[in-house]
Amino acid sequence: MVALESEAIKARLLEEARTRAEEIVKEAEKEAERKIREAEALWREKAEKERMRIISEAEKEANNIVSDAVREARFIISMEVDNIISDILNQAYSVIRSRGFDVKASLKNLITESMKVIDSPRRLIVSRRDLETAREVVTELGLTGVSIEVGDIEGGIIVESASGIIVDNTYESRFKEFQNKYLNEVRRILWG
Repeated sequence: MVALESEAIKARLLEEARTRAEEIVKEAEKEAERKIREAEALWREKAEKERMRIISEAEKEANNIVSDAVREARFIISMEVDNIISDILNQAYSVIRSRGFDVKASLKNLITESMKVIDSPRRLIVSRRDLETAREVVTELGLTGVSIEVGDIEGGIIVESASGIIVDNTYESRFKEFQNKYLNEVRRILWG
């Protein structure tokens, strides 16, 4: 449902941006044609040498107008693309906040993944609403001597080893890592 709404919003916003961009380019082309016609009228009144200079200036101005319009159109499209991506990321993060997934399996996976980096966990920090689930996972994984504390996080887990190494596997940090690693890939997939 969220994906369909995102696709509809994305398509609508992209179409609006393209339509606006086409209007800007058409207006610029009309203005350019008008300026060229004015230059040609002046040419008829002046000598051949003057004609070449005026037409050349008019063409440069027309090209500048078109270039400016194209640049503005690209900027508008870029802003709309950024807005769409921001909406998609906000919707994705709302799924994380609403816990639309198996939290227990997620915590188990995050602890197991963290243990590949650290020697042995000494302390786990979890969100208040994941405290009981984290205790179950620690028991299931057979981890002993591990304290579990509540921290100011949305979800996921922070693992501290006996040697003081800290692995931040919170949902927030993993989401930011995803954005840093894959945002350009998301752009490429959505808009080529």
